[in-house]
Amino acid sequence: MNRMYCYLWSEDDAECKFGQRWVKSGLDPQTDCEKRVRESLGVRKDIFPDIRARGIQVWDVTDFAKSVKMFDMKAKVDDHIRKHIGFRKGTTGEVHTISQDSMSIRVSKFLSENGQALISAGLSTDQYEQAEKVVDAYNNGSRTILSELCARFGKTIWSSAVATETEQELVIVASYVKTVFASFASDIARFEQFKEYVHVDTGQEDYQKKIRQAFKDGKKVFAYLSLCGGSKRQERLDFLFSLRKRRMLIIDEADFGAHTENQSLPLQDARKKSDFILIMTGTNSDRAASTWNVDFMTSKTYPELLVSKKAA
Repeated sequence: MNRMYCYLWSEDDAECKFGQRWVKSGLDPQTDCEKRVRESLGVRKDIFPDIRARGIQVWDVTDFAKSVKMFDMKAKVDDHIRKHIGFRKGTTGEVHTISQDSMSIRVSKFLSENGQALISAGLSTDQYEQAEKVVDAYNNGSRTILSELCARFGKTIWSSAVATETEQELVIVASYVKTVFASFASDIARFEQFKEYVHVDTGQEDYQKKIRQAFKDGKKVFAYLSLCGGSKRQERLDFLFSLRKRRMLIIDEADFGAHTENQSLPLQDARKKSDFILIMTGTNSDRAASTWNVDFMTSKTYPELLVSKKAA
């Protein structure tokens, strides 16, 4: 059966391009959409590898297109969607003047709210095995876990899967690196398994209102907390850890700034005994956990990952 897809890509963090692709039966939608992006580059095809490395995101919008009577090769479903997203550059064209991460979150939210099932997230064998170890450790009483996971492992989707499998209502993602937040939200917001989560940046003035409203609506929350020093950091910690919810704290890039006492001790003081702590790092696990009392550790090196991929 032929299906309608939308795709999103960018060259930088300032703008992105959002379009559609009629994918014929039997074709792989990711590959076919990437082919369309490559064709659209014209004489600039040499930059395609870089664009692909940044990530070309796709959505199956077949059900949505049918619901608005636009399931046709010539229908402009992408234009219909972009009217509700905004930030269009000019009155025509596919360019939007926001980052790919921000656009991705908005598209996923719009489609989900309008009855379109999102794509299902799948874990690689390595991700599944590591998730199983961590979930078992939590179920057996561990509460502070250190995970040293190499580059290309896919820590974002992996840690989100762990949070979902342990039925967390409030997931606090803390990092000294602010760019982590946008990529975290955009990576998981487009998957069906995480559609019940609302993403809230605690750097926004109305973050408390948004979180309370999400819980009132029966949703779960991913709250993003900057560990950069500031007058409001303690206030945010007090609020997040006062909520009577099943809670997980994910510390991402834990060996970069987050390992210092100024960053880690306020987190340790705020946590409750029942809270789940997941300390993630790609390298320097000894530094990442230097101020924490770790119950359990798991790791996956890059050579191990390559061996697993080759075996698969």
